[in-house]
Amino acid sequence: ADPDVDREGGQFGAGVIRGVSLAAVGEALGHEMWLDSTTIDQVVEYAKAKGESGLKSRFTHPGMSSDGMGRHLGRLFDVRRAGDKAIGDLHFVKSAHDTPDGDLAEYVMMLTEEDPGAAGLSIVFHHDFEAEDKFSAENTTQDGFQSPDERNEKNYPHVRMNELRASDIVDEPAAN
Repeated sequence: ADPDVDREGGQFGAGVIRGVSLAAVGEALGHEMWLDSTTIDQVVEYAKAKGESGLKSRFTHPGMSSDGMGRHLGRLFDVRRAGDKAIGDLHFVKSAHDTPDGDLAEYVMMLTEEDPGAAGLSIVFHHDFEAEDKFSAENTTQDGFQSPDERNEKNYPHVRMNELRASDIVDEPAAN
């Protein structure tokens, strides 16, 4: 189902998009990594661990020479598993309607309605390298690493995380 836009609702009264996908089972495009069912469960678990403060969401990832100031959209709440995806509800803050770059909240809501595939959420996380190495070792034979997920045709290593920092709106999300 496509995300549901409500311009009046949300925890901050500044709009909400319900049912947005944070991540989905599959290849993390451009990263040569694989998100499996465990990864999706981790996204849900770490998003829920943010509790009442929710998971931060910005308009694009901050760049090398810029932080996310003026790009804050709001917070993701009620992150849950839906099939092979982690989905949640993006609640916009009032200031996202009046940023140095204009009304970013309205732009994202309009884009979602007009062309839901034109943008998506991209998770920002820290790898759990120890868990990734352990998983790789457990699934390595004399022929090398063999992913237990038959959909992982390129045999990419599986993502494990130990912290979820944000989920930002980008035009080409790697893990969605």
